[in-house]
Amino acid sequence: MLYQTIVLELLQARSGLHTYLRRSRKLLAETERYATDLRTAHLSGKDRGLDSSAALEVALAELEARLDREATRHESPDEP
Repeated sequence: MLYQTIVLELLQARSGLHTYLRRSRKLLAETERYATDLRTAHLSGKDRGLDSSAALEVALAELEARLDREATRHESPDEP
């Protein structure tokens, strides 16, 4: 549940993306998918020898970059 909470907060910080997902009724599914991806990246970092907090920081940075790209796509009125 921690991962879903983190992801939801990250999505809420990107209001355009959050609104798009909510209106298209994809918010829950995408939150769960992003949370699963975050958990996988976190555990992968731990498997590579990083301590838990460092692995989570790396995983969060990767997810935030991904969400920023997605937010840009959904906030730009020029793209279909």
